[in-house]
Amino acid sequence: MEKKAFHYRPICSSPHCGQPAAYKVAAPWSNGRSHELKNYGLACEAHHDSQLALAQLHRQGLRLAEGETLGSVGLYKLEPGRLDAELSRLPDH
Repeated sequence: MEKKAFHYRPICSSPHCGQPAAYKVAAPWSNGRSHELKNYGLACEAHHDSQLALAQLHRQGLRLAEGETLGSVGLYKLEPGRLDAELSRLPDH
């Protein structure tokens, strides 16, 4: 089955923001068979630092099942028509 890219304009996850999201806040996840980005939210230009910090706190408390791996949380540039696997991760700062 071929995966299809979403074609919609996501909104920032920061409360009461409503601005278009420019980034996906996510971490690479795998259970050994599947690989994907674990979504921690979406962020606009104004809220990407605060949304990233919040996601990093949530990541600290996450318990993984046997065989699961989860990388560090980062910002991925949203690009229309692109799948998660095709998104570019921004350098950590």
